[in-house]
Amino acid sequence: MTGQAPECARLAEALRELRGRTELSLAALAAKTAYSKSSWERYLNGRKLPPRSAVQALCRVAGVPPARYVALWELAEVAWSGRGARPGPAATEPEPAEAPPGDTPAPPWWRRPVLIAAATAACTLAIVLTVVLRPSDDPRSTPVSGTQSTVRQVLCHGAGCTGRPPLSSGCGDVEVQGVPQVLRTVRRSGVEMQIRYKPECGAAWVRVSGQHVGDRFEVSAPGSAAQRLVIADRYATGILRSSPMVAVRAGNTKAIKACAELAGSGGWECFRP
Repeated sequence: MTGQAPECARLAEALRELRGRTELSLAALAAKTAYSKSSWERYLNGRKLPPRSAVQALCRVAGVPPARYVALWELAEVAWSGRGARPGPAATEPEPAEAPPGDTPAPPWWRRPVLIAAATAACTLAIVLTVVLRPSDDPRSTPVSGTQSTVRQVLCHGAGCTGRPPLSSGCGDVEVQGVPQVLRTVRRSGVEMQIRYKPECGAAWVRVSGQHVGDRFEVSAPGSAAQRLVIADRYATGILRSSPMVAVRAGNTKAIKACAELAGSGGWECFRP
């Protein structure tokens, strides 16, 4: 069975969205898990079914409960292996006549192995679908016993935030200690760039959408090392991406500088709040 089955495509799409939430490159994701960059590339584009443990590892890195994604994996695994393929139409069998004395009568329909297996599979599928289709607009808001829920407070401030990703640090999450401020929005060639700042973190970053492979973005502030975001592959497109953060002194947001070098533009363009 190829990875083009709807169940496999649905799993690959869900994993791509989950990887986008981590804001990690494939190389960085490989460094945080037991799976190589090339393996993650095959898993995310649907060319290969990931092992269950890879799905769980991605959920761990993203900080989300794994139940929904494991359920999607179980559906995809059935489709990929071919165990979910429907058998062809069976030949019509006449009703068995009453068995002569000494003959063994045919078992009733509820005891036939093929039908028992089909009923078991149907029950299993119903249970899995119940988990997958259970309402959950944001899996981070549904903690599961024994799993790590999303960050509920900011984990850094000022210089301690420099170089860290905003989302996993609690700074980019609107549910954690206030909404990030959008200091400026700039649009160029279909790419939207925002300078974002969160006072509770004392840090700023650039968030982008509509980006293309080869685009580069940078954010800097006085006293902090500039941080860069490079769109290295197509898996970093079609999703929101954020640069690492830079520390910003209180009241000094006007000094933040963001720059972009879009693929084919021929140079950097910078802007401030």
